[in-house]
Amino acid sequence: MQELLDELSRVLGRGVSVDDVAGRVVAHSAQADDVDPARVRAILTRRVPADVAAWQEQHGVSTAAGPVRVPENAVLGFSQRVGFPLRHNGVLVGYLWVLGEPPELDLGGRLAALAAQVPVGERTPVRVVVGLEPRVVRTVPAGDPLPELSGHVGVSDPHPPDRAGSAYQQALAAAELARLDPALPDRVRWSELGAYRLLLGASPDEVLSGLSEVLLVTLEVYLDSGCDVRAAADRLHLHRTSLYYRLGRIAELTGRDLADGGVRLELHLALKLARLARRP
Repeated sequence: MQELLDELSRVLGRGVSVDDVAGRVVAHSAQADDVDPARVRAILTRRVPADVAAWQEQHGVSTAAGPVRVPENAVLGFSQRVGFPLRHNGVLVGYLWVLGEPPELDLGGRLAALAAQVPVGERTPVRVVVGLEPRVVRTVPAGDPLPELSGHVGVSDPHPPDRAGSAYQQALAAAELARLDPALPDRVRWSELGAYRLLLGASPDEVLSGLSEVLLVTLEVYLDSGCDVRAAADRLHLHRTSLYYRLGRIAELTGRDLADGGVRLELHLALKLARLARRP
């Protein structure tokens, strides 16, 4: 954690620290010029003073879903800072504090990139691999062999190094779903998550790319008909041979097996999300 905080402090140009929910100072970066008396007291005693904790709580940091800006308090020797609630499985476990006002950047993505351990200045596209038992994060060039990790493991798509935070989130989601869904293998890539990717916010275009309007209509009618070829052909006013041809083209263009129930779910969900996106 110390290396992550020091690197984050360097990137932000601000002092950063982590406190747990009981007010103990868990870790802090090397102190810069922006450190204030309230933070000095906390670091020296390894505990957030009660009056400072009350001032932070007055601004709702313990119930916030996102970052909270806490204004300065001259009486407490407290400078303005931003608190980021840290949660594990939805449970609040602590706070990341950034002294002053952080620059405009995706701090959540930056933290994930740091957790993914991407070397500073790296330019080669990378994959992030996350193992859960025990928790391990590895980052490798996209073309390199993947590390052998035990337990449930998730693997991201290739990402530019400056988007390693997104790659980390993909790998973590894949690993957690591998643990939750017995239909998935213990080691699963983000690209193999099927409908879960869409539920987690992936674009339907990633699934439906390459299909013409005619093929999209054909696929939707086929899936809406419960994959009953006769019923779909009747609704499309097609001979069944023509429908089979179109379904073959869809399978070829998407690289998916239409006989697989998970694939059908993914494609059907993508079609409905694409339709929903056209809602005014």
